Amino acid sequence: MRHSIVWCENASNAAPEEQATVADLQLFVGSLNVTQHLAAGTLGDRITVSLYGLAHGLAHDWWTIFGVRDKTISLTRYRTGYLLPDLRFGFDGAAFEMQAHQRVYEQPDVRFWAGPSEVMSRGDAEAWLSSLIDEVLLRLRQRGLPTTSAALRWQRVSASRRSEEAVFCEAAGSLGIDPYQIDDATAGFIEKAEALFGHEALIEFVSGAGDVDQPRLLEWVERMAGNKGFQYRLANLRPIVDQIVRDKPHRSNEEAWAAGYRRARDMRQKLNLGQNARFKSFKELASCLGASKGYNLAPKVDGIRALRRDREDGLHVHLRNHGDTPEVASAHLFAFARAVGDAACFPEPQLGPITELRSAYRQAAGRAFAAEFLAPSDEVEAMRTERRDTVTIANEFAVSQQVIDYQIANRTRIVTALAD
Repeated sequence: MRHSIVWCENASNAAPEEQATVADLQLFVGSLNVTQHLAAGTLGDRITVSLYGLAHGLAHDWWTIFGVRDKTISLTRYRTGYLLPDLRFGFDGAAFEMQAHQRVYEQPDVRFWAGPSEVMSRGDAEAWLSSLIDEVLLRLRQRGLPTTSAALRWQRVSASRRSEEAVFCEAAGSLGIDPYQIDDATAGFIEKAEALFGHEALIEFVSGAGDVDQPRLLEWVERMAGNKGFQYRLANLRPIVDQIVRDKPHRSNEEAWAAGYRRARDMRQKLNLGQNARFKSFKELASCLGASKGYNLAPKVDGIRALRRDREDGLHVHLRNHGDTPEVASAHLFAFARAVGDAACFPEPQLGPITELRSAYRQAAGRAFAAEFLAPSDEVEAMRTERRDTVTIANEFAVSQQVIDYQIANRTRIVTALAD
């Protein structure tokens, strides 16, 4: 991702900040110019825009940009009367993705095209966004405007980024909340959660708790984390995870789903499970991993599916009770397998929340693990060749039909991930 700014002189804007920052702008995603557009039948490769609103918006939303999961933010959010391409970006905790979507404006008649996308590391994304903000603020200083609200905001964000409060700010941003104008109750919830979870686990836990009873959820997590019994222990899981880490080490820049698929296949092999081995319930899988006969569900709560915990005596999985109807049996099994996958994909001793988030790196890895572990792609494909429909296949593996649909749709990427 890169940009090109050519400042315009003698702009007629009323606000001095906007007048000083009118420029001809180009934005490139990969090697493609996403500011190329068609205006009244004429092709243009730059847009004229006041960059103050863009810089101010990016500085103000910094913690939301890098904190929120399962959502994308469009550059059009920062329009101040000017036309911008619909460039959307989102961060999953590991990779920052940008993608251009088609956007058509009327009066004036302008069309921006869809297509290019780019994935970059958090460090690269921060460097690019920072450089854009800094370039605009430098222009303002050169024009005698050093203390704009954008400059003051960026100064505060920059100070937070260099301090211990960065994690708190990002957790607040994951809820779409300004960390500098946060209510006491939400601040208390984040601070207590920060004492329990590591950085990325904290962001995913908080981000998944935006619409639930946060004090009750936190009380549940604290109660599970403080449990001293053996009711939730999986005695065989830690040794297996340690073997997987040795045999299937982490790959640099590996996609979340790829890590999940690889380690699911390896765990099945280490458990001596053939492709046709099935699990009909979470208790059956728990027993395979060394759980006692008393292993059972944890109390009901909203905002989390399961909690994975490390203790000196081994790994524990606290599986939240999803309800008592027959339909939840597959949900219990899949959530339990996701917690096992969390341990396999993120082996460092810690609390791991299993949540509803879909585009968060940790949750994506756990979902991929659970799908491939419970319903191996090769076996699903073999059943399809026998002309068995997805409902039958899902029932065979005790998972939802959606899991089977995803296994079929993702067949190519699963094969690619599993190829050594």
